[in-house]
Amino acid sequence: MSGTRTVSFCGSVPVLMYHSISEGAGPTCTAPEAFRRQMTILEESGYGVVSLTELGEWTRGCRDLPPRCAVLTFDDGFLDFATAAFPELQRRGWPATVFLPVSHLGGTDRWESSRKGATARRLMDWSTVAELAAAGIDFGAHGVTHRDLTQLRGDELLDEVLTPKRMIEERLSRQVASFAAPFGRSGAAVDNLVRQYYRQAVGTELALARNRSDPYAIPRIEMWYFREPGRFGAFLRGDARSFLLVRRLLRRCRGILTTGPRQAVGGNAGLNVDPRRVK
Repeated sequence: MSGTRTVSFCGSVPVLMYHSISEGAGPTCTAPEAFRRQMTILEESGYGVVSLTELGEWTRGCRDLPPRCAVLTFDDGFLDFATAAFPELQRRGWPATVFLPVSHLGGTDRWESSRKGATARRLMDWSTVAELAAAGIDFGAHGVTHRDLTQLRGDELLDEVLTPKRMIEERLSRQVASFAAPFGRSGAAVDNLVRQYYRQAVGTELALARNRSDPYAIPRIEMWYFREPGRFGAFLRGDARSFLLVRRLLRRCRGILTTGPRQAVGGNAGLNVDPRRVK
């Protein structure tokens, strides 16, 4: 790929979203070989990786970022992050943020397997989290029980937002600055709490982060859509405007048909792909 055309996103940064790096079915699984190919394509396309905290500072105008960089995020704290993803990142010296639903650590994704009858996937335990933190991996909060926060009120909601921060900080002796709402579902009450206790938050809006993005509504690119190497390479060349628009329209329609309208983190779920940045 060394001879392919690549472009800077001219003030935009792709924040890549992963869940499980495994052979399982469904959009929350990326096969290990597909993940390795994606990391190779990213590297050979001339991209570096910056931390989510650095991106948050950039959206506030507090720092500059390289013209061609990405951010790596992983939701749910699956054990396969340690076994399949981390070696690829460590080899390149790349940072990443992993979001933890703290009450499930050492167990399985019961919120997913019980709902769909799927095979349960194991999450990291605290000792693995500590080892990865010592190796430079950042950890963010993803609730306590991985519940839909829009269904909670009062102390129950406060517990889901604040307790994971306190638990991770106590275990790792380092600040937790980032939050990801389970299922990407948020609203005014959730957003207000997150703004009180965290420095940035990510959602599931399918778009590029920009230097004017709300640091509490950072959009991400769901990498399950880019498991085909050619498609990911085209995305990095800036040739994905129509694909992103179609995917986002389909996701919005599916959400309305199956569960009704849902508010994304920060309430920003509009179709705002900038043609100057995504060609």
